[in-house]
Order: sequence, then C-alpha cells, then structure tokens
Amino acid sequence: MKRVLLSVLLVLIVLTACETKDQSVDSPVITKSFPEIIEPHNPEQAEQSGDVVVLHGGMRNGDKWNTFVKNVKEKQQDQVRVTMYTIEGGAIIHELIYDGSAIQSTYDNSRDAYGSKQEVKTDICKGIGTMKSEQGPIFYVLTGCEKEENPFWMPKL
Repeated sequence: MKRVLLSVLLVLIVLTACETKDQSVDSPVITKSFPEIIEPHNPEQAEQSGDVVVLHGGMRNGDKWNTFVKNVKEKQQDQVRVTMYTIEGGAIIHELIYDGSAIQSTYDNSRDAYGSKQEVKTDICKGIGTMKSEQGPIFYVLTGCEKEENPFWMPKL
C-alpha cells in the first residue's frame, strides 16, 4: 500500500513540475503593461502615454526607442509602444516586447481610415536591424520574423 501511495505521489510531483515548466516557456516575461490607449489616440496623448511617436518629418520620445534598441542588443528585457501617424492622421500602433531572446510584435491599424479594421496581429521576430531604402533613407526593421505579414519599419533619425 505504501509503495502505491509513494508511486502516485511521485507521478503527481513530476506532472506538476512539467506543467509549471510549460507555462513559463510559452509566454514572454512582461516587465510592465502598456498604458491604456485614450481615444482619440492623437500624437499629444500618445506622447504623454510614453509612446514613441513617429510623424512625418519627426519623432517624439525617441530616447525610448534608442533605449529599446540598446537593450535588445544587450539581451535585456524591455518593451516599447510605437505609434506612427499617416498623412491623414490615422494612428498605426506597434507594441514590441523583448523577452531577452525574441521580440513579440503586435500590430494594430484599426484607427487608420485605410486600415484593415480586423483583429490585432502578432508576430515573433529574432531582432532589430537596419535597411537602406532605394530613395536613400535608412529604416529600422524587425528581422527573422515568423509571419512577416505586417513588417515593422521606422525611420532612423
């Protein structure tokens, strides 16, 4: 009887250890949540929320982007929300979460008049690089992405 109880206890311990391990592998470690998006998400509100704001001809909170890029290079966990505005003023939001080995990219263009109005899309990427366009400017891009449906790009200012 004691051997049966000991065997059952051992099986339960092993199953519990496996379940805990699986949960930590599947989800990236998030250091903090992003601030709530206040509607309408105009550039001033985005800047006050701590977003990196990309407008035609300029960037606000660029120091947050530079810190994020540095932390990815140094394999330190970090996250940043980048809100880009179209010429018409539509907000396109990218939330990037780096867990020390990969970047989870979330793309939301539902606030853009020409956006898809569909659900938010996510992708997992390996890192950040730069790319020179045919017109000359250099852009930051995410590299090694699994889906590459909505590629992230941002001007390097």
